[in-house]
Amino acid sequence: MSFLRALIYSGAGFAKSPPDKRGVLLSNAIALILFSLSLVATFFYFIWYGGNIVTYLIPVIGALALVVIILNRGGYINFSRIWISLLSPTVVMALSIYSKWVYYEEQEELDYFTFRIVVLGCCVIPWMLFSFREKTLLSVAALGGFAVLMAHDPLHSLFGVPYAQDRLKLMNYHFTNVVIVITYFIMTSSLGFLKWLSEKNEAMNEELIVDLNQVNFQLLERNAEIEAQNAEIQAQSETLQVNQEKLIDANRLIEEQRGRLFNKNQELESELIRKNKDLMETNAELVKHNNELRQFSFTVSHNLRGPVASLLGLLKFIKPENIPSDAAEVFAHIKSSTLRLDEIIRELSKIIDIRQDIFQIRQKIHLSAELNHIHKILEKEITAHNVHLNIDVDHCPVLYSVKPMVHSILYNLISNAIKYRSSDRVPVIEVSSAEEPRYFVIRVKDNGLGIDLKTHRENMFKLYRRFHHHTEGKGLGLYLVKLQCEALGGTIDVQSELNKFTEFTVHLRKPENVKRQMLLDEPYAKIFFDATVNSTGVIWRGPISSEQYRMVFSKALEFLQVYNTPNWMSDVVHQGPIAPEDQAWLFQNIIPEASRNGLRRIAFIRPDAHDERVISYLQNIQSEVKQLNISFRPFPSMEEAFDWMMQENEKATLYS
Repeated sequence: MSFLRALIYSGAGFAKSPPDKRGVLLSNAIALILFSLSLVATFFYFIWYGGNIVTYLIPVIGALALVVIILNRGGYINFSRIWISLLSPTVVMALSIYSKWVYYEEQEELDYFTFRIVVLGCCVIPWMLFSFREKTLLSVAALGGFAVLMAHDPLHSLFGVPYAQDRLKLMNYHFTNVVIVITYFIMTSSLGFLKWLSEKNEAMNEELIVDLNQVNFQLLERNAEIEAQNAEIQAQSETLQVNQEKLIDANRLIEEQRGRLFNKNQELESELIRKNKDLMETNAELVKHNNELRQFSFTVSHNLRGPVASLLGLLKFIKPENIPSDAAEVFAHIKSSTLRLDEIIRELSKIIDIRQDIFQIRQKIHLSAELNHIHKILEKEITAHNVHLNIDVDHCPVLYSVKPMVHSILYNLISNAIKYRSSDRVPVIEVSSAEEPRYFVIRVKDNGLGIDLKTHRENMFKLYRRFHHHTEGKGLGLYLVKLQCEALGGTIDVQSELNKFTEFTVHLRKPENVKRQMLLDEPYAKIFFDATVNSTGVIWRGPISSEQYRMVFSKALEFLQVYNTPNWMSDVVHQGPIAPEDQAWLFQNIIPEASRNGLRRIAFIRPDAHDERVISYLQNIQSEVKQLNISFRPFPSMEEAFDWMMQENEKATLYS
């Protein structure tokens, strides 16, 4: 059996797919079957007809089928199947012709049917060996066998051994061709349909196997994940059990502490009630003292300002050369003390102004110009002490804030840096600026005496606190700076190291709207300040009365006197008619005073500014203001007036 199995599986290793392997195995099996049947046929042929040339040719022809096994073993698996598919009907047909040619005179009707039936049987071999995917090989083998089958009578006639009807008894012999063809198609179509079903089921089985393998692979992966999760859950369960034990202990401890805490809370609640009562009494006392202090500060800063100014005026009339030598020193002390008193009163006045929230308008401040102005004020001290003032404001050259306050902050920080310089090195003061999303940042750093922040940080910005007593000072400067920073919505911070450096960092909040800062908002008029072009303006919502007209311009003049804005915009589109006496009042009282306080440009907004009927009226206004060195231009829109003022400001900066 092992030998027979080895013969059947010859060449199976060369097959690339299951159908190919099946074809190889079938071809080997059919070869063995044909050889075996040839031996059986030889035996029975010998019994019936005795020994002759045909008897001995049958086993030889059967042996040719064994060539298939040799071809498959050599790897010629396609050629071997073609070989047995075409060889079988061909050699049977050849044996039929040869036997009739040798024994033609002795032929019987049966001789023309036996070989033909064998050829018909051989025609089904290709349908067993080839699959429908091998269309070319199947077509060649099947058509070759069918051609041999249909050429039975023509080939016998060709070789001179046709069916002799004059000697043989079967009538209508050629009708057997119809029977043979019908039988052929019954056999091949049935076998072909069976093979189609088999291959279809085989393809479905292959797909199912692939799907099954994929599902199995996914199940294996899932099982691996589940095993890993189980292991992790097991580990977590052990950890959870340990944590639960710890949690039980912790809860027990918490309950104990909760009881202690409850008792402590009871004690603290009683203490808190007592403290709140004391705090309310203290707070009421503080409010009373604070009001008294504000009233006192107001009285000192305002009521004493007149007498001190008078005293300073009287001191100016006294000539130093008329004072006796023994009284000169006393006079000098009186004068310096009076000046110091005047300075203190001014500082207190600023503090009160800040507390009363007078300064609200944000102006456009050029830091380099402001620092140059401070440099001129402190030029005497800077030159006397050889101070190096390094300025770097390129990162934030312009900021929007209250100009007097920014000036005061910079002046106090720089003057403090000069005042508290170190005698061991050349004084260096660095002023820089930066910009953050919500703040303008100013830094002032010096290499002076420094401050011991561990000792003095809590008292840094308190009133009348000094940290170096060998220099003159009143302890107001840093307090005023902190007050101004907070009034501007900002902060001040300090970093210092004793005898090395001090650096103050000021954060000033950016204003939300600098173009339309309202100074007056009434139904009939709005006074605004535009910091981007340093301009005051009014938008009229008339008609207006004489009283309203004069009140608006009086308010505008008050603002201009404080901020000295060089530009003025007046939107008179909805102003309505103005009485001649009110216009005369404007040009006689308001415009001249505004000119003395820095007004240099007026923009007049009227959509009909270029109308010929309006030009003469505007020319009269222009002639009036020109005498006061004020430029006057009419514009049809606020945007054009804004652009003109921007250009004029740039020119003024360029030529200043």
